[in-house]
Amino acid sequence: MNIEILEKTPFTLKLYVKDLPIHVLNAIRRAVMSEVPVMAIDYVIFIENSSVFYDEYIAHRLGLIPLTSENASDKYKSPEECAEAGEKKVFSTDCFVKLDLEAEGPENGMLTIYSRDLASSDSDVKPVFDNIPLAKLVKGQKIKLEAFARLGRGKEHIKWSPVSAATHKYVPNIIINSENCNGCGKCIDACPRGVLKLVDGKAVINESNLLLCSFCRLCEQVCEPRAIRVSHREDEYVLYLDFTGALSPRKTLIEASNILIKKLDEFEEKLKNLGVIQ
Repeated sequence: MNIEILEKTPFTLKLYVKDLPIHVLNAIRRAVMSEVPVMAIDYVIFIENSSVFYDEYIAHRLGLIPLTSENASDKYKSPEECAEAGEKKVFSTDCFVKLDLEAEGPENGMLTIYSRDLASSDSDVKPVFDNIPLAKLVKGQKIKLEAFARLGRGKEHIKWSPVSAATHKYVPNIIINSENCNGCGKCIDACPRGVLKLVDGKAVINESNLLLCSFCRLCEQVCEPRAIRVSHREDEYVLYLDFTGALSPRKTLIEASNILIKKLDEFEEKLKNLGVIQ
């Protein structure tokens, strides 16, 4: 298996993966989305809310705020452990981080409450972004609440997913028969991604834009001499991950891989117990 980094930022990762079956890559992608635990607000206790928003509306907004979770799995119990112990009822510090919010509208004008106004009991668990607006208050309006965040998994609710997007696509394999190509340029005009270009009167692949190909096959349709054929390469894919910032790309992929390995080990053990394999 070969992996090449095509793009890497604190919030995005694009990998070129070769010699890996699609079902394995898809298992990793699904584990990233659904199995890697991160922190998110799950319970909100409203002490006072005289804003124009219902309690449920504010609670929903709070739940979707991504929280830094890089060290959370080492400090707090897993979702399964908390559920078994019934910790939800008592908001145990082994499972929950408390975030307080108190704000009141000014005498004049309007006050906007942002995610940075949440005061966390753990400096390792706080909003990833400071400027997420939550509500606006005017004179006479007040919000006072206690929010409790815990570890969860994306399969329970998307707010516990460390990624906002996780996709993979095939790598295009474009074959141009130069003998049949008459250099009319229709395929170049039809391609919406600039994958093709004209060189010395012949259509050729613009290598810098090859991975942008969306397999629309418009080039094939307009090519009267049928000089172009678009397919995909076997066991070559581009994996794209868009992160919320709750976890780093490195930790997310490591956690997803470890979870997948653990599931396979458990599956193998069950098969052995059933006598299916030795």
